Amino acid sequence: MVESRQREETASRPLLLNRYAALVVFIVGYALLAAVARPLTLPASFTVLVPGLAIIIWGTRRTPKRTVKTTRSTVVTWFVLLGLFCVWELVAFGWGNDQAHPTLSLAFDPVLENYPARVIGYVIWLSTGAWVASR
Repeated sequence: MVESRQREETASRPLLLNRYAALVVFIVGYALLAAVARPLTLPASFTVLVPGLAIIIWGTRRTPKRTVKTTRSTVVTWFVLLGLFCVWELVAFGWGNDQAHPTLSLAFDPVLENYPARVIGYVIWLSTGAWVASR
């Protein structure tokens, strides 16, 4: 009798996805759709930019579960690295995005030229971004 009651309760409860599972489903689904865009085109740029901005906003709006003590030199180092990367991307983009001065997109283009590789690339990129934003 107890077993039948447990089975009834289990059967009547809907399957709910937790946040982690929902995020995984979203990332894989988005990667499958976004990878359709041809590389180095405006639609491909938007498929990278939109979730990237969403992850940045998500990461800056949430409060961390624990605080980590950082030194000023650590913060300066990361800002310098980020700044150098942004300067390189802007200069390479303005220069003409050629083989001598490639942007990150052009450098990875041979690796991501087919659909399955682009799907894997999007999954890695979005998963890494979500992981960093959740820290």
